[in-house]
Formats: sequence, structure tokens, C-alpha cells
Amino acid sequence: MGDENALLDFRKRFDDLKSLESQRRSLIQTGQDLAIEKDARRQLQTRIKDELEPLMNRRGFVLVLIDADGDGYIFRDDFLDKNEVGGRLVADELLAQVNHYIKGLNLDVESTDVVVRAYANLRGLGKACVKNNSMKSTADLGLVANGFTSRYPLFDFVDVGLGKERADHKIRESFRFYIESSQCKHVLLGICHDSGYVPFFEEFVANESVRNRVTLLEGYQVSPAIRNLGFKRKVRFPSVFAPGWTPIAHNSGDQAQTPTPATASRVTKAPFQCSAVDASRLGPIMKNEQGKRIDKHLRVDPGAVQALMEKNLCTWFYLKGFCAGCDRNHAHRLLNEQQSLDRIVYALLSTLLSHPSVPAHDGQSILSINMTLRLIRSEKTTTVRE
Repeated sequence: MGDENALLDFRKRFDDLKSLESQRRSLIQTGQDLAIEKDARRQLQTRIKDELEPLMNRRGFVLVLIDADGDGYIFRDDFLDKNEVGGRLVADELLAQVNHYIKGLNLDVESTDVVVRAYANLRGLGKACVKNNSMKSTADLGLVANGFTSRYPLFDFVDVGLGKERADHKIRESFRFYIESSQCKHVLLGICHDSGYVPFFEEFVANESVRNRVTLLEGYQVSPAIRNLGFKRKVRFPSVFAPGWTPIAHNSGDQAQTPTPATASRVTKAPFQCSAVDASRLGPIMKNEQGKRIDKHLRVDPGAVQALMEKNLCTWFYLKGFCAGCDRNHAHRLLNEQQSLDRIVYALLSTLLSHPSVPAHDGQSILSINMTLRLIRSEKTTTVRE
């Protein structure tokens, strides 16, 4: 009985030794496999570094996306009226403004390219520019676009043609494509007029890496929904884009490109504001001792007056500095100090009563300079001898 127990004990210890030996060999194999994997991983890291480092060290770029069909993103008249030369000049100005801005973002201008993509229906936008007296022919806008595109290799003004939301689609897909690139250091979005972009960009705002690389490039009209989207950085380039007129160039077909007065009024209800205008410069209203108003004597050049009248200027905008919304010209450059204000007063009198912001008056009101002055500013009177 004792021998049998000893034999059983021996067999048990033998089995334990075999199990330990098996575990030892398994651990050795695992160690060898880990060593092989570690070596392979090290080799892969070295290979990735060698292949990706040149790509990571490539020049970064800043992307500027502009919905040029949109309100507030039309180039200034002093660029549009120079055709192809104007296109090159506006490209220079836009590049200068972008470089100045990105310096404040601590980006190296010398090692950062600027990529610009502006999208518009040139045919429709050209008609709107002609209607606004910004250019003489719809074909002139094509010349401006050619000058803009040819100025720098990475600048493009793209004609999207007729069709609803074609420019919008280009903007969205371009943003989606470029924002994923490690070389894309920042994006300026010129889409602030259109709340229709909100659903698309909402998905990117939640990503901090994307949010910190986006600036809203504001035009004169900004949708509250866009402003509240969540992108914190905002900038304006008033030396590039014309203030205060609304293009009628949306991509819904030829009929939409040449609006009737009714549709034009509906499209252009956005307010226009010009802080440079100081209505008090028109001087006090003069009265004689009987309290009767005395009209100022106007000394005007008929040629200059006629030129102003052909510009279809907005009376309220240029004399008071604010317009509640109309389809007149709000983009013409203001008179400088050397030019007589009498010209613009005289030229605008004939259109004053037709402006939506002006209350109705009898026909004789148009003959009175003082009535005009009374309408456009806080009344100040001066008593003089007649």
C-alpha cells in the first residue's frame, strides 16, 4: 500500500514538471514573438517617418472660399470698372489682406501659400453688376475673373453656370476636401450671407481642431444663424468687397437673372449702412425773420450732376448714411472733400420721393432743398435776413 501511494505521488510530481516545462517553452516562444513584433514595429515606424516626414514638412496653405454670388462678396467698383486689370488688382489686395490677417494667427507668411476659390454664376452676376452701374457690359465681369485667376497660380474665380445652389455645393465639398489635409493651416469662409450653410458646418463646429482653423470672412450682410454657428474668429476686408449692395445673381435660371422691379425690391430688402456719411455736414436750415425757409443757392457742374444721376444713387444712403433697403446703387464711392456736396444734393432731389424710406409729400417738395435737408437729418435752423 505504501509503495502504491509513493508511485502515485511520483506520477503527480512528474505531470507537474511536464506542465511547468510546457509553460516555460510557451513563455520563451511568446518572448521571441514579442521581440520579433517589436523589431517589426520599429522598422515600420522608421519607414513611416522616412516617407511621411517630407510630406509633413511641405508648405502649408490657407484656404479662402468665397460664395461670390452672395450678398456682400462683390468686388469694389474701382476694381470692376478696370476689367482684367481690375481683376489682377483685386487679387493683389485680397492676398495682402489675407497675409496681414494670418500674421495675427502666428502663421509664417513666407512659408504659407494662399489658395483662393471664388464661385459664382458669371452671367447672372454680370447682369446684376450692369444693373447696379458697376460695369458697362456683362462680359466685363468675365474679364475681371480672368485677371483674378491669372494673377496667381492658386487663385481661381470659377464660373459655376446656371443652376440652383451650384456655388453652395462647390463651397461645401471644397471645404470638406481641404480641411482634412494636414497642410491646411486655416480656412476663411466667405459664406456669411446665407443661413443655408448652417446644417453643413454644424458638424464641423463640434471638432475643436477644425473650429480653431476657421475664420468667418464677413460681408456687409451677415446671417444671425451664421454668426451664432460657433466659429469664434471673424474678419472683414472692406478694401476688397463693395459695401452695401445686393447682387441679384442667384442660380435659378435666366428669369431670375433679370428681375422685375417687384422681385428686385424683394431681393434687396437688406439694410445698408454707411458710417462715413455725416448728415450734419449739410449745414443748418436757414430761415428769414418771418420764419420762412430760404433755399440754398446751388453752384453745380451740369456734367457732374448728369454723371451722378446716371449712377442711380440711393438718396437716403448717401445723404443720411442709412437705407432700410432698396435696389438703388449703394456701392458708388463717396464724394471727397474737394468735390461740391451741392452736386449730389441736386442730383438726388429728382429721385428722393420715390425712395421707400421717404414719406409721401406733394410734388412741390422736390423743389425745396430745405425740405430735403429736413428729411435727412435732425433739424437745425438759422435765422437770416432775406
